[in-house]
Amino acid sequence: MFQIRNKVALVTGSTAGLGKELAFQLGLGGARIALNGRDPAKLQMVTREFKANGFEIAAIKGDVSSPEECREIIDQCIEAFGGLDILISNAGVGSGGLFEDTTPETFRKVFEVNTLGTIYITRFALPHIRQSRGSIVFISSLAGLVGLPYSSLYCGSKMALTALAQSLRTELSGTGVHLGIAYVGFLKNSPEKRVVGPAGELQRTGNRDNIRRQSMEKASRAIIRLIRKRKHEMVMSALGKALSLALRFAPWMIRLILLHSKKKALEAYKPMANP
Repeated sequence: MFQIRNKVALVTGSTAGLGKELAFQLGLGGARIALNGRDPAKLQMVTREFKANGFEIAAIKGDVSSPEECREIIDQCIEAFGGLDILISNAGVGSGGLFEDTTPETFRKVFEVNTLGTIYITRFALPHIRQSRGSIVFISSLAGLVGLPYSSLYCGSKMALTALAQSLRTELSGTGVHLGIAYVGFLKNSPEKRVVGPAGELQRTGNRDNIRRQSMEKASRAIIRLIRKRKHEMVMSALGKALSLALRFAPWMIRLILLHSKKKALEAYKPMANP
């Protein structure tokens, strides 16, 4: 069992949502936390909140879509704490809409954050994780298991993380480095959450009231269990587990379900314009 107390944990995209809750739960477990975000005001606010809880914190501004900034994020983490034991690559952006309506700039923007952002931060963190024989975790999604209509861009950016995790896991075998990936289901996001629309604009998500959603706290605790137990992957939520089994043993069933649920998928995955 990998102990997180006194370990140094960097969580990218940790000023809101799942990343913030992950950092909070790690702090409760006694880890020293490197917070990361692009917005200085949000980063400062979360830092104050966490320090009020007695957590040992380093606030590191940086955009994971930039390799130069990823190098600087890692450098600042090492400067603050002297090492790195846990990297959770959580920063990401949601997207939705018809593929044929999506602009090339939007394709690039989403992949730069969701895919390249994970690649860059992992590349610069890896020498330090090797030294500590620590843990790297990619935060993926159920959309990284199967291609969903009206969410092709997001699905593609998250599916790429599966291949990356599988390749690195083999390369790193025998080094003591743990490489895990968590396929997160639908979460109870804050009402102000926005996703990237086809033209690159930020929009509200579609109607997901009929979908059972998992709390941020429950999801975070499950991901930390993955780290503690050094599991290779975790498919979260009952829906995710059922989907994973169906993909393995009856992929034809998934294709039929997707074809017959296009209307519901449009409501759930296609962003809606702001009022």
